[in-house]
Amino acid sequence: MNQQEYSAIRSEILAWVQALAHAGWLSREDVEPFAGLDDTSPGTLFDGSIHRPLVIGFFGGTGVGKSSLLNRLAGAAIARVGVERPTSREVSLYAHESVRLDRFPPDLPLDRIRLAHHHNDTLRRLVWIDMPDIDSTETANRELALRWIPHIDLLIYVVSPERYRDDCGWAMLMEQRGTHAWAFVMNQWDHGDPVQIQDFLALLKNSGFAEPYLFRTQCASDDGTPAAADDFASLERLIEELADKHLVDQIESQALACRTRRLQTCLAVVKARLEQRSAWDAQRGSWEAQWNEVATELKQGLAWVTQRAAEEFLAGRLKSLAPPESAADGDGPPVNAVWDPWAQQRWEDVLAGLTVDADDRKLPRLPLQQALAPLATGASATVGRRVEERLRCALSRPGNRLQRVLYRLCRIASLLLPLGAAGWVTFNVVTFYYRSSTEHLGYLGVDFAVHSALLIILAWLLPYLSYRALKPSAERAALKGIRAGLDAGLDEIGTGVSRSLEQLGRRSEQLAETASEWLKSCEIPGDDRIIGDSRIARLLPGR
Repeated sequence: MNQQEYSAIRSEILAWVQALAHAGWLSREDVEPFAGLDDTSPGTLFDGSIHRPLVIGFFGGTGVGKSSLLNRLAGAAIARVGVERPTSREVSLYAHESVRLDRFPPDLPLDRIRLAHHHNDTLRRLVWIDMPDIDSTETANRELALRWIPHIDLLIYVVSPERYRDDCGWAMLMEQRGTHAWAFVMNQWDHGDPVQIQDFLALLKNSGFAEPYLFRTQCASDDGTPAAADDFASLERLIEELADKHLVDQIESQALACRTRRLQTCLAVVKARLEQRSAWDAQRGSWEAQWNEVATELKQGLAWVTQRAAEEFLAGRLKSLAPPESAADGDGPPVNAVWDPWAQQRWEDVLAGLTVDADDRKLPRLPLQQALAPLATGASATVGRRVEERLRCALSRPGNRLQRVLYRLCRIASLLLPLGAAGWVTFNVVTFYYRSSTEHLGYLGVDFAVHSALLIILAWLLPYLSYRALKPSAERAALKGIRAGLDAGLDEIGTGVSRSLEQLGRRSEQLAETASEWLKSCEIPGDDRIIGDSRIARLLPGR
């Protein structure tokens, strides 16, 4: 991966996590580490068509002699020195006249940049940067130094025997140590002690520098004349060696690898935050168990409401159960003849409890609230539709199937049996009349007439009474339909919540998979992880 690819991936990942934060899947704390990831590199200061020089910055506290050391290395008084503190109030750049430095990023204050050129060809491959004191009481100086740090390849951390444990500078060192090569200089060595060198080395090793470059120098005047023997020649030799193109590329490659690892670390945290499918499934299971109890409570609480609705519907005072009626206060969600304000409030309380439970499980609140919002306001309409459907279905087919069959049979029997009995009586009357006429027998008597009448009456009465008894009750049918609709509506809204939780779980799983794909795209090739030169290894802290 090169710098351009890293910048593109970082921008895409940053946009992705910001979108997730806006949607509520990530918190502000999850996104903040990404804002600290910088894609700035020293190469941005130069034209990429030519090999760029090594950018060296001098980093340290007030009064440690950074500017004097720079003057000695450059062989000229290019940096201001003096007793005033802080002496360095601007960034001084010292480069060969062939090096063009005109591609400064817009966030750098150009009015606080001092640019000087030289004609020394031996320093052609170097750009020197003298930065303001990091522990200055003027916060603008500190901020200026922090802005310039990403543009530097080699940071020379300059300390003095009295101030090598400076807390401010050391904290900045710990923050920036992975993205730069570091060399350490204990200046003003004539005031130092070998014990301090050993203590400083131990401090560096504890911070991850296994074998750091630590030089002792003494720069007492503007002309750079040392007051005692020191390691200045070794420092010069190291800088000349690092100016080689291959080593500059290695330094830049290792800095890019460090930034990539930081991006991977931030992504790994986001991935762990999004891997919540099991938590969503547990939330759904808890909801389904809770909803069974709440649904029973709602049915019991709405028993008298359904009874009244059935009576009013049959009496014609209620034309439909589905159209919403205004809530009691006129501001709440709509209610209807079956789903009253008490049921709506109880439903909202259950959903609020679900949100609290999700908070306890560390699940994102905003996506859950957005998923539940339509269900919270749409419960009355859902229940009303299901009650309306089941009510009309129940009234169109009242009673059970056996009752309806027997009811129809009794109705037919109440018509056919009296006709059959009357036909039998008529047949007997005609038959006996004919025999009486031909054989001169007596006609039918009163007993026959009475019994015939009783037969016809009973043939009609018994099936008619059964017909009346088997007639389905419209009120019972309406009540049964309303209750069935209420059951169906409650099942539907409860299932809707379960379905929303299932969808949120799947969405969480998909986002975690996307984070895994981003992590794969940020993988560092094996050859980029290997530091090919021992000098580079000594300049970089351990991972």
